[in-house]
Amino acid sequence: MKLRDSDYFETPSNIFLDACEFFKVYPTLDVCATKQNTKCQNYFSSNALEKNWSEDFFMNCPYSNGHPAAWVKYAYLQHVKHNVNGLALLPSSTGSEYWHNYIFDGKAEILFWRGRIRFNLDGVKTKFNPTFDSVFVCWRKKTSEAFHN
Repeated sequence: MKLRDSDYFETPSNIFLDACEFFKVYPTLDVCATKQNTKCQNYFSSNALEKNWSEDFFMNCPYSNGHPAAWVKYAYLQHVKHNVNGLALLPSSTGSEYWHNYIFDGKAEILFWRGRIRFNLDGVKTKFNPTFDSVFVCWRKKTSEAFHN
């Protein structure tokens, strides 16, 4: 799938940190980043959907052309496979099939963000608000206690 310029929008650091605090999850891997905009110690800048996400991760994936569906599916499967926490910033498209398959029904915790997030591009806040609402999704790793129930 071809990326658009808007697919490179960056999560503002203060919003990322607020979401981490809300969920008490502190990712160490940013799966959609560059050296300049990563929010975590480790990051993938390419081919993330071909790699293992074996540590707590953050994802602000490309939003255009159906990209979120593939990314959300992969994020959920990596969370299950490696039993890691996953935190994702997504468009609030709750009618989408991927929401029903990989987020709803207790698969994830959800934080609907109040107001529209003004993203950054090349470290500078964009001049316009997006046309969509945003949500943070948290896939929480299972504790050993949860495995025994």
